[in-house]
Amino acid sequence: MNFSRINKHTVLSSGLHDADIRPPALMNEFRRLSVRDAAAFFPIELREAVPCPGCGIDAPQPAFEKDAFTWVQCAECRSVYVSPRPSAALLDDFYAKSEASRFRKGQFADGSAAQRRHHQLRNNALWMAQLAEAQGLPPQSDYADFRTYIPALFEEVAALDFFGRLYSIEPQFGNNDSVAHVTSLHTAPPLDAISAFEKLEHQHAPGAFLGTLHERLKPGGLLFVTTRTSSGFDLQLLWDRAPYIFAPEHLNLLSIEGIERTLQRSGFELIELSTPGQLDVELVLQACSADPSIVLPPFVSELLARRDRFAHADFQAFLQKHRLSSHVRVAARKV
Repeated sequence: MNFSRINKHTVLSSGLHDADIRPPALMNEFRRLSVRDAAAFFPIELREAVPCPGCGIDAPQPAFEKDAFTWVQCAECRSVYVSPRPSAALLDDFYAKSEASRFRKGQFADGSAAQRRHHQLRNNALWMAQLAEAQGLPPQSDYADFRTYIPALFEEVAALDFFGRLYSIEPQFGNNDSVAHVTSLHTAPPLDAISAFEKLEHQHAPGAFLGTLHERLKPGGLLFVTTRTSSGFDLQLLWDRAPYIFAPEHLNLLSIEGIERTLQRSGFELIELSTPGQLDVELVLQACSADPSIVLPPFVSELLARRDRFAHADFQAFLQKHRLSSHVRVAARKV
């Protein structure tokens, strides 16, 4: 695939800060619960080695260990992933029963919902509607989001008046959440468009997950995905020191090439693969402030420590433009 033919020049700036979408107290508690519950739900002896979830090649190289989990890096596509990992059944049990999962769907979702709506959900809804129209999807097409946990997404989608019938597949709403004109489904008819935001990184088998979404789309239907990539600036610098990387939340940190390959292997044609992340520089600064033992390369240290916020903003825009941010968004068509 010729990367130059895929949209990669997206540059966004909405004044987003990490604390807006991951309030520190809530994020710290979610991470604590996740690490604790993972130790109880995923005994080491029940974990299984897997090939690269990006390209499918079984050529792992050591990456890092953290919280009794091992991340490896694919020698072929450079994706980073947990192996050995919990089975799909154990992961389903964790997401259904763990306190960490309940916290995410409840307090964490509620505590970040307003800022996520302003900085993420609104942008995602506009991106989907504009791209769907540009790709010839007719107005009032069917749209579904997979495992929605912040239902305000549908209010943003409905406000644009492009999509018609709205569905949430296997919704993860809190007990007090409800959305008018949204149908909750565990199975769905063939749909015109499906989104799966921040889901790929914690699937046991991303290819199988994408295959399931492929089956639920009409021929030519559109898939919208966001995830985190190991190719991004902050993860390349921080590696195991990235405080927001933990299992099972981040079983898969696919490289840009790995994301492309797994989508193609799952029957999709890429329309857009861009990295409009706004937080890489801020996340590195935060991590270094919290952990003075982190040593950055001299150039990066000079940029971050001795240049002002305008230089930081320009550098973040450079990362976005050249697909070097760790936040990825993907649009693909069912072949």
